[in-house]
Amino acid sequence: MCGLFGVAGRRDHTGLRDAALTLRHRGPDGFGEWASATAPVYLAHCRLAIIDLSEAGRQPMANADGSIQITYNGEIYNFRELRTELEAAGHRFQSHTDTETIVLGYQQWGEGIVERLRGIFAFAIWDSRKGKLLLARDRLGVKPLYYALRGGELAFASETRALLAASPSLRAASPSALVQFLHHGYIQGSQSAWQGIHRLPPATMMTFDVATGATTLTRYWSKPVIDSSTSATDALSELTALLDDAVREELVADVPVGCFLSGGLDSSLVSSFAAAHSPRIRTYFADFEGWQGSERGDAQRVAEWLGTNHHVENIGGLFSHADAGDEGDVFDAYDEPNGDEAIIPTWHLSRAIGRRVKVALSGDGGDELFAGYKRHGTIMPTPRRQLAWQVESLRRRLGLGREWPQSCAGTGEYFRFLMCPAFASAELRALFPAWQDEIDAGAPARENAAARTRRDPRDWQLFDIDTYLVDNNLARMDRGSMAHGLEVRVPMLDHRIVELALALPATLNPASEGGKLLLRRIAGQRLPREILDKPKQGFSFPLHRYLRPEQMQAAVSMGVLVENGLLDRNALAAWLAAAHGSNHPLKLWLLYVMEQWALRWLYPRRKAA
Repeated sequence: MCGLFGVAGRRDHTGLRDAALTLRHRGPDGFGEWASATAPVYLAHCRLAIIDLSEAGRQPMANADGSIQITYNGEIYNFRELRTELEAAGHRFQSHTDTETIVLGYQQWGEGIVERLRGIFAFAIWDSRKGKLLLARDRLGVKPLYYALRGGELAFASETRALLAASPSLRAASPSALVQFLHHGYIQGSQSAWQGIHRLPPATMMTFDVATGATTLTRYWSKPVIDSSTSATDALSELTALLDDAVREELVADVPVGCFLSGGLDSSLVSSFAAAHSPRIRTYFADFEGWQGSERGDAQRVAEWLGTNHHVENIGGLFSHADAGDEGDVFDAYDEPNGDEAIIPTWHLSRAIGRRVKVALSGDGGDELFAGYKRHGTIMPTPRRQLAWQVESLRRRLGLGREWPQSCAGTGEYFRFLMCPAFASAELRALFPAWQDEIDAGAPARENAAARTRRDPRDWQLFDIDTYLVDNNLARMDRGSMAHGLEVRVPMLDHRIVELALALPATLNPASEGGKLLLRRIAGQRLPREILDKPKQGFSFPLHRYLRPEQMQAAVSMGVLVENGLLDRNALAAWLAAAHGSNHPLKLWLLYVMEQWALRWLYPRRKAA
């Protein structure tokens, strides 16, 4: 993994190197830059050396005649197969990197190279023959790619911080994105926290003509339709083989590799395949002092069963997000607000692992692909629930209803309630009076309208994959791990496994009884029985024990959101003083996260306390 940055359409490159170097945490092993002598194009790269550690792996990298230049972040797991094919076509390689495979693959197949890649990636290719820049992002959006397009200029980067450094005028918050954050706990889709910065969607290519400023967006992959003819025997056999192959490929590196091992089903299953290919592989677990809900014993049991070299990273004492030393803190890693409490254990565990290995495999994706979330099994309306929604909808039209989350008026609102029962629009109108239009155009109405197209639990799984997986879970993992130069690979999200899982009929991928039917059957042959039967816990930690409510209240009440008039001081005081329901800690946490983000990124004038 690395950090990539570039600008096309700007001839003045002043300050661009400094902007690129804001990504140095993503690639501490080297820095490279390239500027075209004939076109207004600048590319830069911060390198995390994983494959071919020699200088031959430096980026930006070019083909033999220099007509193609690339800056790239990710790992291509089938690069050796592609290399063999390209060598047979007459191409000569100067390195053993997967990067050069993309360069020469583009020379051979043009944009068609993207569909041939199996891996996680975000890259930019400058083709001087065509005068065009190509951006591409992997199918599931594991690796991030942001861009800003204005005035005939395209800037792109792995994180928004580099774009803000290159163009300070982009430092204007997007009210609609922040309202969405307060509704959901994260920002969905192609918008970012900044008005002029966008996310390139997963499975998408963008071309930019430097002469005309014209852009095109092309989606190169789509999810499969359900194949009702698949048998249980065939599905189980194919999934087992694909998991084994994906893990085997993702263990390939010229540096030490380890595994996250939480004690849950997904990470345990990935670790079991990894241990089969790499005996005594290192596994890692994060524990918090005095946490009664710790899965430490389960992780230890799995590690002993598999014979891994297991490490427990203890995080003790009263938690403070600020850490001594030069490693920054948790919130420095997130240049967009992420309200998942797991940002804290993710960051701490990644820091601990990153001191020992440079690559770690995780179990991310199993819940979304195989209906592992409880909400997948409870979302579809019962007759009683449907009647209650109809009554509430009618009451609202008469001006007598209750607002979400006190009540729901449709499947969309109910799904959001199961997922993140955060702020109601009425609360946000009082707290953020300047954002009335964005709040009025907010989540509930859109969600209920969209819900009408989702007829069964599988549709909601797809919704989770397109939103929660990429915009919350994968974004959290990317920022938390790359803050410490740790590359996290996700075997469950090999696109062959994704295609198999999403094509399964409901009988083989049911959302009932905890889901994960096929994963549990595979695990039954590889893991202790008690791991199969335990309820899902998730990668979380006891926030209330490590960050006191009064800490968060003080930070928000005296913070930059209030100081700059975005958050109404009197409304906040009234909201904090009022009686609150069970979701109050979540809402306070979201305000606190937004305050910490604003302090560092929106109003970065003073050091965080």
